[in-house]
Amino acid sequence: MKKIIYYILFIILIAPITSCDDYLVQESPDKLTSDKFWRNEDDALAGLASAYSQLEGFVGWDEWQEGRPVVEYYRNDMLNPGADAFNYTWWTDLYNFSYTPGNYAVNLMWKTNYRGINFCNQVLENVPQIPDDKISAEARKQIIAEAKFLRAYYHFKLLSHYKKVIIRTKVPEGDADLPKADSPRSEVYDFIISDLKAAATDLVSTQDANNIGRATKGAANAYLGKVYLYRAGEENNPSYLSEAKSALNAVIQSGLYNLEDNFLSLFDGSNENSSESVFELQLSSIKDGGAKYDMWLQYFVGPTEFGFWEEIVGTDALINEMEKEGKLSTSGNYDSRLYETCLFRDDYFNDSNNPNVYGDTYDGWFGSSTSKINMRKYLPASSDKFYDRSAVNMPLMRYADVLLMYAEVLNDTEETALAIPFINQVRSAHGDMPAMVGSSKAEVTAQIEHERIMEFTLEGSRFLDLRRWGKLESAMATANRTGFSGEANYYLPVPEEEVNANPLINNN
Repeated sequence: MKKIIYYILFIILIAPITSCDDYLVQESPDKLTSDKFWRNEDDALAGLASAYSQLEGFVGWDEWQEGRPVVEYYRNDMLNPGADAFNYTWWTDLYNFSYTPGNYAVNLMWKTNYRGINFCNQVLENVPQIPDDKISAEARKQIIAEAKFLRAYYHFKLLSHYKKVIIRTKVPEGDADLPKADSPRSEVYDFIISDLKAAATDLVSTQDANNIGRATKGAANAYLGKVYLYRAGEENNPSYLSEAKSALNAVIQSGLYNLEDNFLSLFDGSNENSSESVFELQLSSIKDGGAKYDMWLQYFVGPTEFGFWEEIVGTDALINEMEKEGKLSTSGNYDSRLYETCLFRDDYFNDSNNPNVYGDTYDGWFGSSTSKINMRKYLPASSDKFYDRSAVNMPLMRYADVLLMYAEVLNDTEETALAIPFINQVRSAHGDMPAMVGSSKAEVTAQIEHERIMEFTLEGSRFLDLRRWGKLESAMATANRTGFSGEANYYLPVPEEEVNANPLINNN
């Protein structure tokens, strides 16, 4: 990914990204005309870099800080806002499900993903026109495939969070091209699937050292499987499960991915782009030209005692779920993923002979009178990184997710016995846990739900999982989230800014 990182620097320095309609109307990523850009392979890679630059809004302050965590963390039934978060009503409105189309975070996530889509469309419109003597056929094919993968990624992000989505397939040439109606959700699914299939056909299986982090065939197939799984649940159509099974099995059978034994290392910067990484957001401490490829993640999730902001904390319900299988007789500890996700009062963190909290005990850091539950996932491996912005990569698709989705598909298609070994692989590698107990379809379903909490807390999938399982109402009631209003809160509204600018879409 080194090449893409430096191309992103080029884009940031020359073309600061603006808001409102400007995020769709741009002649090219660096605002140069086509006779001065899109001339050769370097230009194509620079254009592709602009498409990567919008992943999770990581290149901007607001786009990440006010976007992804606010939308994805605060709607989680097992997480609560930290004390400081209550200073920002548009954050807690997400938590309380009292948000409106004018909510700032709702608007940011929409704009960031459509900006990414626009950059993808610029690549897809212009790279095929570059003369053959200025770009190799293989480079052209790969760049186009990556742009299709990213365009599908951004559309799927939108489809997962918003009820209404506009399919954008071309670069607007002027204001007249901006108004466009939303498409039926089934058509958006079809479009995403088409792009992912095309990408999976042409993408390379592995990237060389200079291009680590760029999309691969495995990433395209993993997301294709995820899209089919989500669609099967939303449309109550089991025929999509066979398609999900095929796509996910392609990732497994490739033999390119493995589970890492050290779960914490996947999130603390000590094991980036590991064998478990299928698709990973590439961050860096590079500061050339004032550019930033890092973000405030550790400040958002980390405790105030470490000098962080503590905008999110765990709940008793989260700890109870993660402890529910009890302590192991062999180690005297719970599932190790509990300790690698949360910081809380427990003998494990209060052993003065083996201090596990950055050289001290839990009580040493937090005091003996508190029982608060802080997050450990995404904190740096060493405390000397506490006062930096996070340059730790963020996993977006892990092999563990592929295995658990595959197990879910097998179980849902009455192949329950075949699903259990995949669950046990994840439990053993990441949790140091024995084989699951139970063999019925209902028991495997419950185990998968448990494993997804153990694995993916703070990775943005909890609300989406509950929705596709039809369990949002019961989960929110259990969590006493009284503001939740059923189907009215299943999806976010179209942002007010979009409705005001686009007469062809509304929230009716």
